[in-house]
Amino acid sequence: MIARPAASFKAFYVRQPEDDDGNKNTKAFTDALDDTDEERRVKNFTEDLNAVLFAANAEGKTQILHYPASLGRTRTRPKNKVAALAGMDPHAMAVQLDEKHAAKLIDLNLVDAKATAEGIKSILIPDNAAVVTCKTANIFLPAPWLKNTILNSNTDCPFELILSACQAKNEFIQDHCGGDQHLQDEIKAHYDGFVSWAWAGGHEKIEPLRFLVRPDDVELRPTF
Repeated sequence: MIARPAASFKAFYVRQPEDDDGNKNTKAFTDALDDTDEERRVKNFTEDLNAVLFAANAEGKTQILHYPASLGRTRTRPKNKVAALAGMDPHAMAVQLDEKHAAKLIDLNLVDAKATAEGIKSILIPDNAAVVTCKTANIFLPAPWLKNTILNSNTDCPFELILSACQAKNEFIQDHCGGDQHLQDEIKAHYDGFVSWAWAGGHEKIEPLRFLVRPDDVELRPTF
């Protein structure tokens, strides 16, 4: 059971010690939702109770959920139930996620991003443009260095978040990668995946995350 923080969940997360091991394992976050097996994708985003998830909402903004938990199956409820907290203040609400929808893989067609939030937002795909096709899930599971950047950004605009992520990526490579080209490549790949996901979310090309608010659900309340 999670202890609700006195200030906010945002403060709780950003005040955690720097997760060097997690940052060095950035590729695992990138690969977590690329698995071809749906059940493994769901397991990958629910196995860490300290995980933070990014999702798109119906307004094309980025929504943050956290503390995902798989409640498993019971004899009277043979279908798995996945819960998470929505909201970063001390009164975050427990919700039931549609885990299959969250882990659903989608194909995106993208073009290169420009250097400003408005430029990124204005990118469309003209008929004669060279497009890049990539695959992503409806949610994004960020590595620690990217998670803290988004939590500290104070915006839910995905195009502004891309700019913040770009700066964080460059700073992390400069401060932590040294001559480790392999780690640099993994950081860049994770950033590229986030850019694709956030750009698509801002253009409503990613389905808003489905979840149920169930204040009377006795299974959700003890979890949190």
